[in-house]
Amino acid sequence: MKPIAQPRHRATARGGFIRMYLPNDHPVQEFKAAITSAAIRERAPCIEGAVRLELCFGFATEASRRSKQITYRIARPDLDNLEKAVMDALTAAAVWNDDSQVAEKVSAKVAASSDFVSITIISLQPEVLTPNA
Repeated sequence: MKPIAQPRHRATARGGFIRMYLPNDHPVQEFKAAITSAAIRERAPCIEGAVRLELCFGFATEASRRSKQITYRIARPDLDNLEKAVMDALTAAAVWNDDSQVAEKVSAKVAASSDFVSITIISLQPEVLTPNA
């Protein structure tokens, strides 16, 4: 699955009110639907507390097909927009109540032999996070 970044919302004014929206035909809608479907298939219970989210976005490049070395991608799309699309999809799948529960996040964009998205969600137990004495 090719990673698609969350675009900026568009605005329209009707009757003096401004409405923000994403077009239904934008490619991010299909990307988010695929993530939501995969999360629902996993049938994990809704996480109530803090979570750690680990994301890796792979983009197919010709050079990475020949190389065995990890190369970070520094081109568009922006990492934060990729993260937002995934977090919105996971919220829609009821993986958690709200993406504000993400207390830790590790993300990367890499060149790869094929497009992919890797998602790992770890529930953070409060008793593990203790202040240093």
